[in-house]
Amino acid sequence: MRAPNGECMGEVFMRMAGKSLRESVAWRLAAAGCAVAALAAMVVAAGCMTPEKAYRESNETGVRLATEFWQRQSGSTREFDVHRPADALTLRIALLAVVRGEQGVVFPKIPHAAPFSVSNGVLTLSLPDAMCVAARNDRTYQNMKEAVFTSALDLDYQQYQFDTTFSGMMLGLLSGEPEVEKATGRTAGGFARKFESGAEVAGSLALDVVSLLRDDWRSLGITGDLTMTLPLMRGAGRDIVREPLTQAERNLVYAIRAFEHYRQTYAVSVAVAYFDVIEYVQRVQNALDNERNLAENSRRAEMMFEAGRMQRIQVDQARSDLLAANKSVIDARKSYEVRLDALKLKLGLPPEARIEVDLAEIERLEQKMERWAQASDDAVAAYPDEAESCRIALAERHDLFVTRCRVEDSARAVKIAADALRADVALTGGARLDRARATGESGFDGKETWDAGVRIDWPWNRRRERNAFRKQLIALEQAKRSLEEREDAVKQAVRSGLRNLIAARASYVNQVEAVKVARLRVESNALFLQSGRASMRDVLEAQENLLAARNALCSVLISWQVSDLELQRDMGVLKISDAGMWLETSEEDHG
Repeated sequence: MRAPNGECMGEVFMRMAGKSLRESVAWRLAAAGCAVAALAAMVVAAGCMTPEKAYRESNETGVRLATEFWQRQSGSTREFDVHRPADALTLRIALLAVVRGEQGVVFPKIPHAAPFSVSNGVLTLSLPDAMCVAARNDRTYQNMKEAVFTSALDLDYQQYQFDTTFSGMMLGLLSGEPEVEKATGRTAGGFARKFESGAEVAGSLALDVVSLLRDDWRSLGITGDLTMTLPLMRGAGRDIVREPLTQAERNLVYAIRAFEHYRQTYAVSVAVAYFDVIEYVQRVQNALDNERNLAENSRRAEMMFEAGRMQRIQVDQARSDLLAANKSVIDARKSYEVRLDALKLKLGLPPEARIEVDLAEIERLEQKMERWAQASDDAVAAYPDEAESCRIALAERHDLFVTRCRVEDSARAVKIAADALRADVALTGGARLDRARATGESGFDGKETWDAGVRIDWPWNRRRERNAFRKQLIALEQAKRSLEEREDAVKQAVRSGLRNLIAARASYVNQVEAVKVARLRVESNALFLQSGRASMRDVLEAQENLLAARNALCSVLISWQVSDLELQRDMGVLKISDAGMWLETSEEDHG
């Protein structure tokens, strides 16, 4: 029988059956492909590390490790925070808004600092508030915190090297040929573990599936292996294997110690910058008082000249000194503004910000120094003798601690370099499983194998290791010399600090008397001038001496306080609060 187009009916049936079969196979291939693609997408999504997840996990780990080591090294109970305080930026924005003349500017509330108040567009900062602002705004301060945090992340990675790690993969493949269409799949997983003894163990397990889509035939294969390596000479031993982890732990400690040392030195530098501004505020005030007094002297001289009681040359002297006083006011104001800008930069504030120091700080400083002076004649009564002070400094200085530990690091590096000179000798072992089963078979066919042996690599070529060993010996000697130099510098700083403190107190006592004498001299010369028993030159010199004495008194007040802070810093005993302010010693300690 033939079809209308002349084809044999058998041929028509065969063509239709073939088309149906091809469509069926195509659908099966498409369905299997979609299933594999969906499964792969789910696996990829589950194992993908997103930036958000990476940030969250690394932040949690870094904060945990940094806090653990921070509390252990500093004795603090608070959690380590690597983030820059948000109020650092909002304070900057508020200060710039005030500069632009905006009204109703709201200043942020900074922890441990008094609420900010602006008068006539100017923000007044007390010393404690300035110290608090500095600790939250300083860029180097933030860099040091970030150095601690990154060292904690480095430690986390080194700890991870001794964890059991897992790996896995999945592969699916569809293929078609004129004779057969098949789908293959492979999934594999493995683990690896490194022990502190140097032993390394690794294992893997894989499943292979092959399916013929036309014949409905399948096969399943299972392979697995386990390997172990244990070094016996080069690279063996807990100290050698753990060296990267040990160094990472010590680097985190170094970063914390460096940060603590910076907090001490930075607090002193902020105090010096703040007191420097106060000194020049006082110098400006003294210059203005001197200018007023000389203006009054000049008017008095003119009146006495007109009355015939004074020669013209003395009137000119008074006028000349008045002009010099005017210039002194200009110079003092310029120096004040320069130091005020330097303080702004030290506090991390914009140079155009309108701030001023609290003038009450100089009164508080005068009262504190007067109490110290009355409490004892010995400026260093609160400190041990020179030998004990040096011993304390050698034990407490954070930077010296790091330098001393660097010597230990160099000694360990020598040991590591010496180990690298030895032969590579290791025990090795392994086992392997290879099994398979196909459709229609009752069980798995295959075999298991194992091996064990010793791997030896003789140290024929150790030129690089030999030179590295010699370099490490040199580095060790250099580290020892650096420690000696640093210890000498610390002892010298303490000795100099004790001398500075003694000299500052003696200068304070001397200058207090100098101001009293200068004031009496000005008063007496003014009376003598009216009675004709003194010349204008005597009055002007007395006025000049009073100005110099008042400036010197302010300078020695600040010098005494700064010398005390610097000695505590050099001894490593200056305690810094969480707010960045130093903790005052009791007045009894200075008496």
